[in-house]
Amino acid sequence: MPVSQMKSVPYGDPGSLFGGVREHRAILNGLQADAFRSASQSQNTGQAARAFSGSNVTNTQSQDADLVQTATATNTKNVTIGAVTGTNAHAGNFNFNYLQRYIAGADAADLLSRGAANIAQDQGGDQSAFAKLNGFEGSDISTAFNSLSQDADVDQLFDVDLTATLSNTTSADEVGDAFNQSRFRTIEANMQDQSAQAIFTSGQRQGSADAPVSQVAVADGGDSDNTIDQDADIDQTSNDVRLTGVFDLSRNETADLSPRTTELLVKMNELMGTSSAINSSAASQEQGIVQSAAGGVDESGNVTENGGTASNTGNSDAENEESTTVVNDVSITI
Repeated sequence: MPVSQMKSVPYGDPGSLFGGVREHRAILNGLQADAFRSASQSQNTGQAARAFSGSNVTNTQSQDADLVQTATATNTKNVTIGAVTGTNAHAGNFNFNYLQRYIAGADAADLLSRGAANIAQDQGGDQSAFAKLNGFEGSDISTAFNSLSQDADVDQLFDVDLTATLSNTTSADEVGDAFNQSRFRTIEANMQDQSAQAIFTSGQRQGSADAPVSQVAVADGGDSDNTIDQDADIDQTSNDVRLTGVFDLSRNETADLSPRTTELLVKMNELMGTSSAINSSAASQEQGIVQSAAGGVDESGNVTENGGTASNTGNSDAENEESTTVVNDVSITI
């Protein structure tokens, strides 16, 4: 075969020439926004008041523990890939028998937005009051008084935001554009393992079955009083954990396309991945108080017949308020 004819053989064989690959792809892996907080508060006290022969003894104690935590975690990724346009200066006369492949895509895996908190509050108290006998003049009564006030407050606010925005558009409205010319066209989005999580654990204890708050009041011809007031509050409201993914792989397409193989694919968790929004909250509250009062007895519990007034007053309050919004929002446009 003449050399001149051999040179023309490939051009006369449709589909025999490989024209190249045009690919623009964005890969986002392992994006994570985390906020963790741990808090522990403990209060424990002991008070004793003993009054004899008309004495006045007063114990007053106030304990306050405040914890304010604000956690903000933001992870933002913005990816923009410009559209691939003409392949050469003579695209209008380009031979479509050239085997061109066009690929535009986005791969996103392991996106996690998470807020987690652990809180423990423990309050305990021990009070004893003993009042004995009148004064030497016989008129004044011995008084023993204990007052205990405990307050524990935790205020936590979480704002965790993971945002991934991707723009990878395709230009296809002109004959010279790579998408229009290509024999094999693929636009795909592969998504796997997107999770938004809010996990909270809270514990409040004001005395327990094993270690209750104890009050003992004994009066032997006197006036003995105990007062205890406990308050524990946990406020975890208006928490926001948000995972947002916006993937724009749209086509700018107005002209007629040549008849070629075209695949437009969206794959969510194709390989056994997960897409989840989790809101998990566990709360535990325990209260225990032991009170004893005796009148007309001495410190050893022996009856004296002297009369007397003994009283115990206890108040325990525990509150746990939690409200959380968890959003896992992924949108894909092709």
